[in-house]
This record gives sequence, structure tokens and C-alpha cells, in this order.
Amino acid sequence: MKSISPKKITEKSELNYDYKTIRVTKSRISKGLLAIPRGFTNYLPKLSQRIKIYLDDSLTPQIKTFSSYYSSTNENRIGGLKDWFSENQICEGDELVLQILDKEKFIYRLFTESTFIRKTNEFQNDFDNSEDNNIASQKIERISNLTQVEKSRIIYNEFLRLSNYSNEEMRRRIKISNRFNKESTPPNIKIILGNIYHGLCQVCSFSFLKKDDNPYYEIHHLEPHIGHHPKNLVLVCANCHRQFEYAVVKKNFNEEGWLLKVIFNQKEYFVKQAINEIEKQDFLKTVFL
Repeated sequence: MKSISPKKITEKSELNYDYKTIRVTKSRISKGLLAIPRGFTNYLPKLSQRIKIYLDDSLTPQIKTFSSYYSSTNENRIGGLKDWFSENQICEGDELVLQILDKEKFIYRLFTESTFIRKTNEFQNDFDNSEDNNIASQKIERISNLTQVEKSRIIYNEFLRLSNYSNEEMRRRIKISNRFNKESTPPNIKIILGNIYHGLCQVCSFSFLKKDDNPYYEIHHLEPHIGHHPKNLVLVCANCHRQFEYAVVKKNFNEEGWLLKVIFNQKEYFVKQAINEIEKQDFLKTVFL
């Protein structure tokens, strides 16, 4: 469903992130110009000058001319993009993603929307198939840099993304190596759960710090044969893990399949579930016209 105003359109995002695009016109393409809507003015120089801009995922910035809204042009615009438009076969109506990398030094990055979506999906796929916890943490940093979303929010967005998959989709998405048997948890999911619950047992809230100052926790699979879907996983202390394995256990789930309550030998515990606390939202794309 689209929300339309005279200068922008809001519609559902293809990603589990909000982002903005600028729709280009034929007259500007032919001149190698990108006209930037006034909604971006606070992130742009007040005076016409040269700025640094990274094109796509280039590691080297290019120097481009910038004309300010407050100049004789009466619009914000970046020049010198004719070759880039041609290389990317930019046409009238295409949408571009302009990112502000350094507001003070006026450094930016420009993607085609298709490239931005493809890179985000690639980074998420890399994150899902991280080889260890350190690599998974580095992948979160990459997603954060690309989407310009804080790392703390990345954790929640990725948790929601994985929670929305079916068990079969999870199996297809995360290519489990021989190191990940049915009792192991892939590093990306372990990092997500550890951060969301701060290492505190979902059942009894106990935790302790290891010698490296990180919290100790374990991940229990409610049904080992189901796999690594977040609904099938509970972050627990060693004591609760052993009770799941060896005590008389009764489990109560909600209609969506999330564990709400567990009973160990007739002692009842309510299980903390982040899905009940995370603000559920529709991720949006805002198109500036």
C-alpha cells in the first residue's frame, strides 16, 4: 500500500530495513546531474563546492561538483555523473540511494536501488553463513555500514527476518557445515540471541561473566530434529539446560509456536520471549520525487 504526497511516495520496503531513494528524471540524466530533494538539505553543504562521493561499493571516492539550493541553481544537485549513469544504464524513473557517510566532511555514497538491495541481501547471506562468532560480529558491522542502521537495531531486524522464515526456508538459507550438528547453533543465530537477551537465561534470568568478561550461556533446541529456527531455540544457563535434558518437562506454546512457559518437575517458569517485546513494524521505502 502506497502513501503519496506531492513530493514523496512511501511504500513497503523489499528489505527488512527502511531506506530512501531519489527518482531521477530524463532531463537530469542527459546532463549528468542528480537533483537532490530539499528533504536532504540538512545533510548537504550550504554553499556550492566540491564533495567526495563513493559510487556503488567503490573504495575510492570521486570528487564531484555540488550546487547548493541556496545558490543561483535553486536546487541541490550533484554534477559529473554522466559516465556513471551510462555505465549503470540509468533511465528516467529509476531510483537511486544516496547515503550520508560523513555529514561534517560532506562525504556520500551513491547506489542504484537494485545494487543497494543486492548488496544488502548478499551481506545478510554472508551473515547467515558465518563460520564463527567473530566473523558473524564483523558481518553485522558490514550490514550496519551498508544500511546506515545502528548495530543494536541490526540485531533486532535480523532476529525478525529469521523469525519470519519457515523451518524449510531456514534450512535452505543457512548451509550447515559438518561443524553444525543438530545440537549446535550457527554463529549468526547465537550472536543474535546472545545480544537480545544479554546472555541472561530466558527461563530463570541467571548468568555469569566468563574470564573474557562475556556472559556465559548455552542454546537449547526444543526439538532437535526441527533445526535452528528461533522459535525452536532457548538461550539458557547450564542448570536450566540440564533440566530441559533430564527433568520431567512440560512446555506451553502460544498460537504462533513460541515457548511461553516451561515446567521442570512441577516447578513453573515463564519464558522471556523477545518477539513479544520487539516493536513490530512495516519496513518502508520513501521515494523522493
